Amino acid sequence: MTSLILLSLCLLSWRGALGQPDGVLQVKAKVSETIKLPCSSYKDGESNNKTLEWLSKKTTEKVIYRRGPNGLTVPDPELKERMSVDEHFTLEITDVRVQDEMIFICRVVDTSTKEDAVQLLVFKAPESPEIIMTKTSFRSTDEISEFGSCKSVNGYPLPTITWYKNDLPLKHKQNEVQISSLNTQLSSGLYTVESSLSLPLQKDDDKADIYCEVSYHLPSGDHMMESEKKNITVLYPSKSVRLFRLFPIGPVKEGDDVELKCEGDGTMPLDINYKRKGEELNLGEGPSLILEKVTHSSSGTYECTGMDFENLDESMTDEIELQVHFLDQPEFSQMSPVVVHPGDHLSVSCEANSSVETETLWKHKGHIMAHDSFLTLSEITHAMSGKYICIVTLPSVPGLSVSKELEIIVKGKPELSVSSKSIYVQENNLATVTCKALAHPKPTITWSANGTTSEMMEGPEITSELSFIVTSELLDIGVVVCKATNKMGSSKEEIKLYLSTTPPVSVTTSSDLLTSPAPENNTGSGNTVPSDTKKDVLRGGSHGVLIVVVIICILLLAILGAVLYFLYKKGRIPCGRSGKQDITKPGEKEQIVVEMKPDSPAEESVLLPGAQEKKPPGDQGEKYMDLRN
Repeated sequence: MTSLILLSLCLLSWRGALGQPDGVLQVKAKVSETIKLPCSSYKDGESNNKTLEWLSKKTTEKVIYRRGPNGLTVPDPELKERMSVDEHFTLEITDVRVQDEMIFICRVVDTSTKEDAVQLLVFKAPESPEIIMTKTSFRSTDEISEFGSCKSVNGYPLPTITWYKNDLPLKHKQNEVQISSLNTQLSSGLYTVESSLSLPLQKDDDKADIYCEVSYHLPSGDHMMESEKKNITVLYPSKSVRLFRLFPIGPVKEGDDVELKCEGDGTMPLDINYKRKGEELNLGEGPSLILEKVTHSSSGTYECTGMDFENLDESMTDEIELQVHFLDQPEFSQMSPVVVHPGDHLSVSCEANSSVETETLWKHKGHIMAHDSFLTLSEITHAMSGKYICIVTLPSVPGLSVSKELEIIVKGKPELSVSSKSIYVQENNLATVTCKALAHPKPTITWSANGTTSEMMEGPEITSELSFIVTSELLDIGVVVCKATNKMGSSKEEIKLYLSTTPPVSVTTSSDLLTSPAPENNTGSGNTVPSDTKKDVLRGGSHGVLIVVVIICILLLAILGAVLYFLYKKGRIPCGRSGKQDITKPGEKEQIVVEMKPDSPAEESVLLPGAQEKKPPGDQGEKYMDLRN
């Protein structure tokens, strides 16, 4: 091995000594390439009587090719298979090898001798460096310990290796960093380089990156390759432990799985045990403790103890407070169901024990009734009966909520409503009416007319539908009565029947028209007459039209008399004065307008006051007159 190292040093010294001699042309080539070496001493067209030679020189000169008057000779056995000379006396070498690195001399012999030299330099990039670590983890110590080696093979000329720690180069320093190298040249002439690294590793070196770099030369210049980075694990003892909750991240509630983790501030393994403070029972050992489906009783202080395997006499402890939030089922101040009567007042509280402050709301049929623990109902009606849901949540603990249902039963005689207070019908035609009853106990609905009935029940509400044939007897009676009865009493509603050929005209005020539909706007399953249709019916009766015209004329005369009397009382028409007196204010004209409502029955009309006229005190607005009676 020593002789190989000395030989390598000699070759390096020879290559360095060659350098670039004066007058010598350098040609660079990579291993396996083809290279051409020119001969400057040869001129094309010179006499064939000359002797032309190529010689190689490492330590001594050796003829490798000769051409002259005596013919052609190629005495070199190594190059003859890979060597050729063209008509310009250029030497071509294929599949260049490391052994081809030398000086080649071109010589022309005639009456005088001329020659020139070409130096061939050969290069080969090494393979990527590889780090081999002596072990995967190292103890923290001030003593120098061997870390590992870096190796790169098949390079030429001789590559060099540099070590790095956290991107900073390491240099050999006695008692701090030791780097040793071994270079080996193979029979192919290529080099294998290997470097070993030894250094002391401290606590701060934990997780540090160490890698090596090989530097080499090619015809294109200097190059380098890095090895894979190795992460150092430095083992050092813990001085304290830390206990923390790993899961869940937020507040802990009943039913959660909780994971506690205890770890030391060192990298050496610890013997860890868990227990609840004040209790001797060991809950588990290892790096973590899992508490499944915790309850309120799981709250408390948990403690972990860690001991170094190499120093069992000393122990380290830490503790954590675990609070498990809870929310009990709510309780009502009154037992469900609660029985009340129409018109009563009711207040029910909903309370639930919990670990922190709660929020409460009440819901009824999907609607929020209260944002409070108290549900207060005033002037109770049958519509307020049903199930009320109390929902209690913990705002600071997402996902924790409970609920409970309270049933309220309103006990009283039925509350009735009908689809229409009046409908238009035609004799011998089918009519349909609907009646709804709210009550507890369950009421029985009866009709005064014979027909086909059907009932549908939804909660405390019963809907009854009657389909009947309009007879002359029913028209004489003029009403259909819906009656609902239970143990608490009975209620009834009437639906008036109007013959569609003689529709009624109701007396209403303008405010009535805004709040209550006219009889013709009530529905009766096809038996009511729309306004347009009713006007057509009115036009068909000549007597009805004549009556309407007479009434309108009388109404206009009455209005005119009322206006004149009003102006007289206001002093607009003074008595005893001669000449004509304008009964209107200067610059104004009194507007007396009779408006026929196009969407109301033809019998209805209204007097609109003038635009500039102020209403006298006590005037209650516009009035509509019922002309039916």
